[in-house]
Amino acid sequence: MTGASEVVHVAWGAARADSVRQALRMQGRAERVIALTHVLDVGPIEPFDPEARRIWFAENTRPDDEPDEVPTDPESPWAEATDPGVFPVCWVCPTDAAEHACFLRFVTRMAGRPFDVVEVIGSDFPRPGAASPVWSLGQLRPEEIVAADLGGRRRPFTEAENEAATARWAKLRRENAPLRIVRDGYLVSASLTHFDDVLTGFATGEWELLIKLVARVLGHLDDGSDQPGQGCSYKLLFARILALGQAGALEVSGPGPGMRDFKVRRVADR
Repeated sequence: MTGASEVVHVAWGAARADSVRQALRMQGRAERVIALTHVLDVGPIEPFDPEARRIWFAENTRPDDEPDEVPTDPESPWAEATDPGVFPVCWVCPTDAAEHACFLRFVTRMAGRPFDVVEVIGSDFPRPGAASPVWSLGQLRPEEIVAADLGGRRRPFTEAENEAATARWAKLRRENAPLRIVRDGYLVSASLTHFDDVLTGFATGEWELLIKLVARVLGHLDDGSDQPGQGCSYKLLFARILALGQAGALEVSGPGPGMRDFKVRRVADR
């Protein structure tokens, strides 16, 4: 890092970046915080074609309300964060698939230039009374970030780490799978049907609102019963339940369009 470089903090997603920003302000620090875009643990990544990704998301995920607004220039935060005139500090919890994927792309975009990292490891972060360990930066409130002195974990990202992360992202791009999940600390490719067994396993024999099944599965994936941070969202699970209904693996009934407008149950034994 050179003295002339502006220090900027970087995190995936607006909510996480805002938490980091608030935590810095609580400590009297005014450094800029950049929210990186793109949900990179889901959808095609090679080639990185925004229109192809938009079509894929429209075909394979299902929002519960109005579709999200697409940023007018989603690449601009990446250009800001990797500009040669700044020195980035990247905040990441590698057990969160979305954060992990964003981080690997960020490392690749930095092209070997030095930067610092604040790595949040849930097992090193005790939360008395919390229902589950920390597996995502998105779980932390600004005051928790300050209390745990997460900024004190800032360190240089090493050359060896840089090479390994770049190679991992290149491999994932070659595989170009529908999903990417965290397994044993690494981001790996997964099929679109990866969560189907969990969905059918958690369905009951009684009709219930589809949103209840989605909530139960998300809770299971988040509470440590399974490896968390696997790259699922309610939009993906919603679409997969409807697909399982069409395939006859679940019974789904209702007019739609939202999760509260459908009911679901396990296929009755025959």
